Amino acid sequence: MPEASEVDPEALVAVELVFDHVMTNKRLLRQALTHASRCGAQATPAFKLREANERLEFLGDALLGAALASMLYERFPTSDEGHLSRLRGQLASRATLARAMEAGPLLAYCLAGPQLGPDPALWPDSVKANVAESILAAIWLDAGWAPLQHAVERFLSPFLAEPGSGREDARMRVQSWSLEHVKRLPEYLCERTGGTDHEPEFTAQVTVGAHQASGAGRSRRRAETAAAQALLALLPGAESGTPP
Repeated sequence: MPEASEVDPEALVAVELVFDHVMTNKRLLRQALTHASRCGAQATPAFKLREANERLEFLGDALLGAALASMLYERFPTSDEGHLSRLRGQLASRATLARAMEAGPLLAYCLAGPQLGPDPALWPDSVKANVAESILAAIWLDAGWAPLQHAVERFLSPFLAEPGSGREDARMRVQSWSLEHVKRLPEYLCERTGGTDHEPEFTAQVTVGAHQASGAGRSRRRAETAAAQALLALLPGAESGTPP
């Protein structure tokens, strides 16, 4: 495994593009991008603690929740605690973080073991989400609270719409319905079903309680959105044209 101080210069550019932050601590960035599987089966616990992103992910999870709470509190002054909590849950979910990572170039610079496969787009959502949280922790350690808040807003604002505007992502509306009516998150299964390396095709299935629907698209996000859109037509009181 290369020295931890080594980091692809293009990864620094990608972080600036996605999070609008210039990392000064390159070692932190490399650690944030390194999944534990990259360390190898023979790695000692001490080596994994030093090189892999698990500790950063732990920190980033807490920081993300605090930054989202602050952002939502300021952005939606008329929303009650319940609505703010649902929004935070949606934005901090593995699915949302994974889709946000897929929307930018950073996955190409993530370091993982061969067991995860050569294509980062096909890695589990949990791995992608953990990398996102690790990078946010690295930004906080690198520069503090204000850059972290800015990074979170830059990273996740595209997934947030004004309440009642009718522009909420179908997946978020399904999630809101699921949390309200079955008290749990929707379950998504998504796999590549065809296409080429440049134009892959994915099929997704979403389940909420006894309701289930499928959809297809050229990316995981599009396939999951198509499945969510189809499911909305089946959920009582959650028609596709009606915000939750």
